[in-house]
Amino acid sequence: MTPLLTFAQQPDEKTLYLNSKNEVTTTKSEFKCIKNKYLSAERIDCYDCENAQHQIVKQLSVNFKIADTIKQGINPAYFGHTDFTEYLTGDLKAGKPYNGFFKEKKEGSEWVIYNYYQQGILVQQWYNDLFNKILAEDHQEFSDVKLDAKNTFINGKIDTGIEIIPVNMKEQRAMAELIRTVKNTKTVLFRVLIFAENTGVLLRISPLKQGYLLEDFGKNSLKITFTPEGRTIETIAPEKKSGKAIAYNYYSFSDRAKVDKNRPYSYFQKSNKLYIEQPEVAQKEPEDHDQESSRMLRKLSLSLYDTTPLETSDMIAFLQKRNGIKNYMGDYGLYEGKAEGFVYKPGDTEGTYTMELYSQRKVEPAKIPAKNKTLKELAAALKTYY
Repeated sequence: MTPLLTFAQQPDEKTLYLNSKNEVTTTKSEFKCIKNKYLSAERIDCYDCENAQHQIVKQLSVNFKIADTIKQGINPAYFGHTDFTEYLTGDLKAGKPYNGFFKEKKEGSEWVIYNYYQQGILVQQWYNDLFNKILAEDHQEFSDVKLDAKNTFINGKIDTGIEIIPVNMKEQRAMAELIRTVKNTKTVLFRVLIFAENTGVLLRISPLKQGYLLEDFGKNSLKITFTPEGRTIETIAPEKKSGKAIAYNYYSFSDRAKVDKNRPYSYFQKSNKLYIEQPEVAQKEPEDHDQESSRMLRKLSLSLYDTTPLETSDMIAFLQKRNGIKNYMGDYGLYEGKAEGFVYKPGDTEGTYTMELYSQRKVEPAKIPAKNKTLKELAAALKTYY
């Protein structure tokens, strides 16, 4: 009988093999397994397994735990266990994943993700639910890799689960992971992990029936509620269920005469029309406790003017500090009685506008032609130049 691995035999101590039943053994068998140093990371050992003709036909991964709850409905021929470790295997066809499990490489990431194929089609992913481990401060789980959650796919697209998108935040000298939660093909939640030197940020953006809830763990949250007349942004302290709320009114561009020009306001677009938003009452300088809200979330809140669902591209733009995150078209205020910011005027033809930028209490020379432009053209200009 072919001896299988025992608890005393660590995977790195001897050459590994797979037999015809996909059992891991240290005795020479049908498929010799050679460690893949590129894929071996995060305490996982990954091997390329070759046949007698030295063709790589299988992949083997060892050294983790697998939750029973995610194994249901999966062909048991592609996962197993020894006295020492649980493992996953996959069969290649013409050098490509065909049946079973294959590791997905994510540079610099602590997520461990395995793609499960059936006849060359991606149908599931198994992964370690890193986000919930961070919330639970479960340091023990970080010492061992445990695959405990899964994504399901339909026609190659996520049906239910999460999508992890790395985002390079060069301006902030940081990296981020944008985690999109999907249910029945629809995005129901965004979470963001930001990593910088000696610091980390954990954000959560949840769509509500009439708005959004923006959370930065350990700081104040922001709840946005929309009505046809405007929106309300409520600041919620971590230990409270409600807090200070600021109401904002909406004005169509044709009603701009109703806006108080002595107080700050901002522009946004909706349904290809230009609108103006202004706080219902004059705002004072933020008090210390108001500043406990995340600056990032405050910036995001000021770019959400309706319940149009956020897309992945919107969140990436937000993290990389680009303007035009959603429908934002600039803001206006007074500094020592002088104009600062953007001023829009009607264009010479219907559906066009002229945009001016005031800075240092004077009109700046236009960085781009901004006369008689459509909202689409102006939004592209804001994103590119401002």
